Amino acid sequence: MKIKTAVILSSGVIAISFAAILIRLSTAPPLIISFYRMLFSVVLLTPVVVHSEDIRRQIRRLSGRDVFLLLIAGIFLSIHFALWVTSLNHTSVASSVVLVTTQPLFIVVIENFFLRKKPSRKLVGGLIVAGVGSLLIGYGGFSTSHVKFLGDVFALLGAGMAAGYFLIGGEVRKRIKLIPYVYVVYGVSAIFLLLYSVVGRLPLVRYSPYNYLMFFLLAAGPTMVGHTSFNWVLKEVNASLVGVTLLAEPVGSSILAALMFGEYPSYWTIVGGSLVLISIYFLWRSELFEGLG
Repeated sequence: MKIKTAVILSSGVIAISFAAILIRLSTAPPLIISFYRMLFSVVLLTPVVVHSEDIRRQIRRLSGRDVFLLLIAGIFLSIHFALWVTSLNHTSVASSVVLVTTQPLFIVVIENFFLRKKPSRKLVGGLIVAGVGSLLIGYGGFSTSHVKFLGDVFALLGAGMAAGYFLIGGEVRKRIKLIPYVYVVYGVSAIFLLLYSVVGRLPLVRYSPYNYLMFFLLAAGPTMVGHTSFNWVLKEVNASLVGVTLLAEPVGSSILAALMFGEYPSYWTIVGGSLVLISIYFLWRSELFEGLG
């Protein structure tokens, strides 16, 4: 089970690393990209839900408290996507992904000051090393591409929303199975992203087949494999470790950005990525095989 958890986390990081690339390849407005990403995710899950009486029963039997928490998680996820996808129109892939993956910092602060959960020394140490690595990756992005402040702010705010989403997931997933949880949360997220798009008076249809392909790939890969993997893991490990693992996303995205857009990683990006991966390795080894307590 421990090896399985590490494999699923790794698969999730690899899948989610493609998100920024697919978003940059699309020519649709950011909110539309986010809406269709979540809509197609719900569509892909619907046959599983329709053909499983057990899943439908679990959804019908959700308590009022859990329904409220799933609603909030879905809203957090929708705002996260809306902000982060928009940031990619204003800043480099490396900078945007680095800032949006600062979510473990938000998670640790919220857990420490509001939930009274003291992080272990190993977790804090690993987070510091990984954070330094992320800053170096971001520095590489800042030094090699045109960066706008607004995009960085959107990415950082998106990180805060993602932290709330993962913290709620870590709580609710103790009681609710994976498919009912993601089906409701993804559905709520899609509804709110639709509302944002309507309020913004964005055209909802008549996009090119190419754009619809990008929407589908975002749903099938980064969401169904990436986010769903993380939501599965939340039942096995704490949200902090999931957040730290997500710091590997800028490494994968930077490599893909170099291949796809010619945004080649600088020396600092390479050094920073190495620190992130080393930190995650030791945290995994400690958490999954020795236990942080």
